[in-house]
Amino acid sequence: MIDGEADVRENPDERSALSIGMEWGTRVTTIGMEFALPALLGFGVDRWLGTTPWVAMAGAIAGVAIGMTHVLRLPAELARGARGDGPARKAGRGGGPKAE
Repeated sequence: MIDGEADVRENPDERSALSIGMEWGTRVTTIGMEFALPALLGFGVDRWLGTTPWVAMAGAIAGVAIGMTHVLRLPAELARGARGDGPARKAGRGGGPKAE
């Protein structure tokens, strides 16, 4: 590296790339499940009670509301984590030794 130039590859997050990837995979999976599970559970209840399609529709609406709430809160959560004052930092993630 030339003196005075910042290393572009330097990661401001102290965690490994695998750890960051696993966190994002978990986030995406959680949001997907929040959208899908209420509708699937509603479909199962509809088949069991014979109330097709009312509980499934209610589950789909609830799933969209829950999933979109999570999606809309995600930027604020990421901003808190980047500043270092979010729950992710306080819980001990990112505070380990930096790999060289």
